[in-house]
Amino acid sequence: MKLKPWQIVSFGVLVLFIVIPFLFISIPHPLPLKRFLEKPPCSSGSETDKWLEGKILPGKGFEDSILAVDGFGLRQAMGIVNALRGEVDFRRLKAGQRFRLLLSPDGKRIVKFVFEPDIITRHSLVWNEEKKIYDYKLTVFPTKKRIRLIEGEIQTTLNQALKGRGGISSHLRNIANGVLECLVNLRRYARRGDRYRLLVEDRLYNGKLVPPSRILYVSYRGKRAGFHEGFRYDDEKEGSIWTGHYDRKGRALVYSSLRYPLNRIHVTSAFGWRRHPVTGKRSFHYGVDLRARVGTPVFAVAKGRVVRSGYRKPDGKFIELRHRDGTRTYYLHLSRILVGKGQVVRSHQEIALSGKTGRVTAPHLHFGIRAPNGKWLNPMSVRMIAAAKLPKRKMARFRKQVKEIQKQLSRQLEMAEKAAPLYQGSHSFQIANASPVIR
Repeated sequence: MKLKPWQIVSFGVLVLFIVIPFLFISIPHPLPLKRFLEKPPCSSGSETDKWLEGKILPGKGFEDSILAVDGFGLRQAMGIVNALRGEVDFRRLKAGQRFRLLLSPDGKRIVKFVFEPDIITRHSLVWNEEKKIYDYKLTVFPTKKRIRLIEGEIQTTLNQALKGRGGISSHLRNIANGVLECLVNLRRYARRGDRYRLLVEDRLYNGKLVPPSRILYVSYRGKRAGFHEGFRYDDEKEGSIWTGHYDRKGRALVYSSLRYPLNRIHVTSAFGWRRHPVTGKRSFHYGVDLRARVGTPVFAVAKGRVVRSGYRKPDGKFIELRHRDGTRTYYLHLSRILVGKGQVVRSHQEIALSGKTGRVTAPHLHFGIRAPNGKWLNPMSVRMIAAAKLPKRKMARFRKQVKEIQKQLSRQLEMAEKAAPLYQGSHSFQIANASPVIR
């Protein structure tokens, strides 16, 4: 029997309204990823279904980035941030870094939080219901080290020579420029044909580069400048202000400038707009908070005179120094003041002990810098050094590191010499880059 056109249309409509809805009801299908990340599922689901993801937003800190995930309350976000202050150096926060969090069954508390600033580092917080605090754990996955030799000839400027080379990030370029400018007056003595040499150490995880790379060695050989070289020194303690580049005599390869107020630097609250750790209100932070236990020595960052000291709310015990150029530096929340008003102090002189006086959540040092025109400056953007020269107690360690760097350099040069016949006539291609040492 031949169906008429209207019968065919009727049959099609019947399929659309009966068969297709039945398939949607009977066949399970996953929740769209975007919806899963933007809105937590109901509390009756399993724990693994409640993980939410977020990332550090441009120009924002942890607080606002967490609040942006799904409208969490400020108290929840501040609980996470205050638990991380002593563990994560906030000056290294970058837009795009990812974190994950897990809600309690009632959705009122973040019970787990994981922050992964890079592919090998994991900061984890787990809520301890008995102690009513977050337990912290740091996980760092092992990496392989790769040593690279980068050398070349200057045609215009050192910066242009480095900028035109592959494998040199802007971070490495800035460090190389800064170190070499301390070794030689490039504006006056640099000439076309002068040569530079860098020994770079990379970290690799599953074949991927983990930034930042480090410059272990840098040298410059010029027609008028002569030969100069610098070495990287790594101190025993993480965050030590002594880690940096020095010449063979242990002299710091950085322009004369302000010193640091502490022997170790770990930023718990950066310069700029933030959520106040006590009030939770958004306000401008005119300095940086540095992690420091009660009683940690605090040093003057440059020669100056004590213009004010004492106690005031909410700064606690404080010192204000005025320096030769009119710049003023501020040291707040101290436990003990060791200098008096009108006293002249020298650079790196111990002037106080850190504490937790005033309006604070934990011991730390607030450090601020004000320019002669009254403008507040970001202390982490002002060039600072530990001292003009490594102290005697650190020179022995430095000499051992210099010997190891020289061995690495010799190994790379031997590899380059063996491979040179294969690449004759290719002046811009650096042989050592093609065959780095991985250990």
